Amino acid sequence: MTFSNESILLNQISVGDEKAFNKLYDFYRPGIYRFIYKFIKSSELTNDICQEVFMKIWEERWAIQEINSFKSYLFTITKNHTFNVLKRAAVEDRIKGEVLRNYCVSKNDTEEILQVKEYQQFLQTILDSLPPQSRAVFKLCRQQDKSYDEAAQILGVSSNAIKKHMVRSMKVIKFAVEKDMGIAFSVFMELVVQSGDLLLVV
Repeated sequence: MTFSNESILLNQISVGDEKAFNKLYDFYRPGIYRFIYKFIKSSELTNDICQEVFMKIWEERWAIQEINSFKSYLFTITKNHTFNVLKRAAVEDRIKGEVLRNYCVSKNDTEEILQVKEYQQFLQTILDSLPPQSRAVFKLCRQQDKSYDEAAQILGVSSNAIKKHMVRSMKVIKFAVEKDMGIAFSVFMELVVQSGDLLLVV
């Protein structure tokens, strides 16, 4: 992509042109994916971080024309976000390990069972609040383990639309869990997974 072509795309994106954004996304995503994967070593998490980075670009598109070098800007955002994820994961893994050790010891305890049921009901409430299309996407990708492309084919939409739904849904769930339940999102999800009923509530 030439500098002049990129400048045109950036101008179009700054005023909300989704087609221009998709072109920019298709051009830069492979390099961004490879960069993140070097550190993360997980395809699923790398995909999630990729989507979060590009969603940030889209959400702040109004300022995109002020950037001197978009490529440098994009990789700086990617690096910072990736390292923040790694730092957060290191802390959450320690917390999660302790929580799960305690859970495994007492998982037959009535109080623990009630707590997990409360988490499941809370997750169900959040899922019920999502728009129908977002809920359908979440169910396909998380419960039925469909790829973004498979979900797109089933629902008759683009893969990019599926990605946007998933990023937004996960943001809503994460925000609600950490705000209302007061625990790390990864810990919450791990406890629900350990219960053996994850996403049966979808």
